[in-house]
Amino acid sequence: MPQQREKNLANVISSLQKDNFEYSLVSWINGHLLIDNLTILVSERQRQPKYLFAHSMEKRVHAHFEKLYCTGTYLLDPFFSLDKSGSPEGLYRLKDIAPDQFYRSDYYLTYYKDTTIIDEMVYLLRYSEHISIHVCLGRDSMSGHKFSVRDYREALKLTPVLSALASQHWSGLLNEKPGGADQETDAIARLWNDLEKSYGIVLTARQCQTALLILQGHSSAAIARILGISRQTVKVFRKQVYVRCSISSQTELFSLMMPILLRSGFQGFLSVPSHKS
Repeated sequence: MPQQREKNLANVISSLQKDNFEYSLVSWINGHLLIDNLTILVSERQRQPKYLFAHSMEKRVHAHFEKLYCTGTYLLDPFFSLDKSGSPEGLYRLKDIAPDQFYRSDYYLTYYKDTTIIDEMVYLLRYSEHISIHVCLGRDSMSGHKFSVRDYREALKLTPVLSALASQHWSGLLNEKPGGADQETDAIARLWNDLEKSYGIVLTARQCQTALLILQGHSSAAIARILGISRQTVKVFRKQVYVRCSISSQTELFSLMMPILLRSGFQGFLSVPSHKS
């Protein structure tokens, strides 16, 4: 077994900057712990994530990946939120970072559950202030088993090597010039304009933030902690959002907001504008 692992690592190193790198990476990781699928994304400041590689035996895992996830539903992904919150580089488990009501959210019930993914661990690899790479290890219906503590420990050992390999293989991509700093403000303006243009709905910054956090699967208590406000204030914002949108449930909010998110590629929800809301 150790000899095979060393051989797999040698194959990964020899395939750097080549088309078969990602497949060699899958074999190397599988030599340490079983994964059913591997997804690799690059996340840049105020831009939609770029899909670099996707591998899975179960076709449903990536069936709507480019059409839905990369164009809008990534905004509701716990790992994307983790990245944008400025969390340090490392390996993260879904069970440790998912919102407290994630499995009851419409994002999970409408999109995530359909992928058949039952567990994820993601390497968040930071290469600059603006660019990070997500290497997502998944378990789905093919194995039907979640990652064990032993799997997590094995994956944790791979972190420094994986980070070094990624920086070498995608060195050109990591040297690209980041987007302008003013794109966030533009994104917020686009969202508000799209809401008003499409539905005649006007929401404040806090109401927009509350709406997205609800859709991500956060409870009122969790939203209060994230925004630094009281739970009662969150309830007020939630009620205001429902009234302004003429809806009465989270499911209706999801149906209303998803077309807007997909069109705008909005990434500024979680930022607090300087003006009062």
